[in-house]
Amino acid sequence: MQGPVVVALGDSITYGVGDGTQRPETVSAVPVGWAAHVAHALGASRFTNLAANGVRARHLAHSQVPTALMAQPDVVLMTVGGNDVLRGDFDPEDVRRDVADALSRLARPGRTVVLLTLDRIGLFDLVGGPIADVMARRVGAANAALRLAAAGTGTLVVDGAAAIASSGRRGWHIDRVHPSALGHRALAQYVIEQLDHLDLHQRLGREAGSTARLLPPQPSPSFADRLWWLARHGTPWVAKRSRDLIPQVAAMVTHELLEEKRKARSATA
Repeated sequence: MQGPVVVALGDSITYGVGDGTQRPETVSAVPVGWAAHVAHALGASRFTNLAANGVRARHLAHSQVPTALMAQPDVVLMTVGGNDVLRGDFDPEDVRRDVADALSRLARPGRTVVLLTLDRIGLFDLVGGPIADVMARRVGAANAALRLAAAGTGTLVVDGAAAIASSGRRGWHIDRVHPSALGHRALAQYVIEQLDHLDLHQRLGREAGSTARLLPPQPSPSFADRLWWLARHGTPWVAKRSRDLIPQVAAMVTHELLEEKRKARSATA
């Protein structure tokens, strides 16, 4: 039986950031990312990863969905919403509308669409306090929007936080935003198990309960690779977000703290 045609859409998590080495000259030809692992485990006859860094929900319909439809996929894998959460103009209703539009165009009889929800962003959990609370609420709002968008479309919505939980801290990449190589494999394994639970294995060309054939892990980044990544990607990312997200988060935290003080004064008045 010929394996399914698998197409991946979305952002840097689907693209595979965090799975493998960091220097471009050392990345092997082996596909990376949770979606690539799922495709490999399903014995895909063809796998196309259309995901890209920085993609937001609003970009799906114009830059990825049309190309995905041309491939006539049997399985569509998607992660989106993280870049929306990390922007000052985040609006969960925009995410719901844009993802719903993409899913309505992708859904059809005989096609399996998998949408991964977001985990808490570990970078902000390291900061802790009100900022971590605000970002956690944003992630929660984005996940609620994703679930609403998928309702009635037949999309398999997979809990991204539950999927990566078994990996613990080792499931995070050095940036604490993307999964590590271990985290990507945990996501893939969980998605495959969810497909098995829905008895989709026969149509997708895989035996029920069989062990997933995940791609071999890439070499762990060396200390030099980690320093290179921080210099090449980490510092510019922080500088850019300092002009966009961080002022927005600071304003929200200040507003919430002032509201708490106002309510406390009202309660004692």
